Amino acid sequence: MMDSVLLQLNNEQFELKPDNKLDGRKTRQGKGFTINSNFCESYKKDLKKQGIYCPDINKATKIVGSERKEVLEIQTSLPKQIYGTNAFEVSSFDAEKFYKKLLFRLDDLGVSTSENELRHTPLRRVDFSKIIILPAYLGEANRAIYALSGFDYKPRSDANFNKFNDGNGGTSIKFWNTTQGLVIYDVIGNLLSNGFTKSENVITDSFRAGKFKRNLVRIELSLERKDSFESVIRHNFKNTEKKRDFYLEDVMSEELARGVLLKAFDTIFNDVAVGLLSLSEMEDNRLRAYLDNLKISIKKQEKLYYWVRMATNFGISGTWEQIKLRYSGGSVANCKKEVALILQELGRIDGNIPNLIEFLRGELVRFEIIKPRGELSTCKPLLNDI
Repeated sequence: MMDSVLLQLNNEQFELKPDNKLDGRKTRQGKGFTINSNFCESYKKDLKKQGIYCPDINKATKIVGSERKEVLEIQTSLPKQIYGTNAFEVSSFDAEKFYKKLLFRLDDLGVSTSENELRHTPLRRVDFSKIIILPAYLGEANRAIYALSGFDYKPRSDANFNKFNDGNGGTSIKFWNTTQGLVIYDVIGNLLSNGFTKSENVITDSFRAGKFKRNLVRIELSLERKDSFESVIRHNFKNTEKKRDFYLEDVMSEELARGVLLKAFDTIFNDVAVGLLSLSEMEDNRLRAYLDNLKISIKKQEKLYYWVRMATNFGISGTWEQIKLRYSGGSVANCKKEVALILQELGRIDGNIPNLIEFLRGELVRFEIIKPRGELSTCKPLLNDI
């Protein structure tokens, strides 16, 4: 439902103990201001060696002229704070558990605050997320993400496909602009590359022993700036125009996360995208048979066959450019319309097995929370031994 959040406590909401562990130092200067930061460095490294997760803690002092403002920034992953890994998910019932875990860690590193203060700490950013367990017929997560990477779904967004370069075979694909980014990645590949906690080691050891499949895909929307985060929240909640800040429990909602993720997903993976992926999965003779059943002329079949194949090779934007080179005037618009319609139709091919995009969207709609086995009977269990 949610992964990383950035909380910002104002100076009256916290107090540093004399023996605090904020031993890191850095300074950033800009036009007319200076920001001095004290952050948790050695303590976090020591915990990592022990296989324990620690959030990023930073006390920032912003100086503008003679004015000084101190805040405590806490960037933390809710599931990692609770479970030691984000291979599990939090639900709307987990707020108190999260506060208790975070308060213990803050106290241990020398920061005094209270649960009430944390509950009234403004959010600066939120990453909404959903883990999806792939069925066997869709293959392993890294291969599924590779299949998605072949198409430029969203022309007004930058996109990149990434392989983890450490021999673990992990993959991810990201679409982003200046305010937000949607990333889809192979959870096991990410843990093999970056996991270090005790919980993460249990999962990776189980995978290496053949007890656990590479079938977890994570879809995550990062709202990079406070204004973009607040804009998304206001769009989904009525009567929030005058609300100055949002707090964790304002947004810790399955309904909100589902709506936000579905909107981002549908913006990128539209009907044309579904058709593209359906086409890429079809054998050549199946495509020929499908076009033949449309009861259109052989000439039109050949034309559509050429352009839809072009779309799978070069993506939508590349295909539109090729059409512009081959046609002129009204023929460009007509050809683009025909290709778009056939791609949309291919996305609705009848069959018992949905394609990858349809399956992922269906799981976003269902939004079944992934929990350790036995924690909640209403949630899908993942492993016995965590």
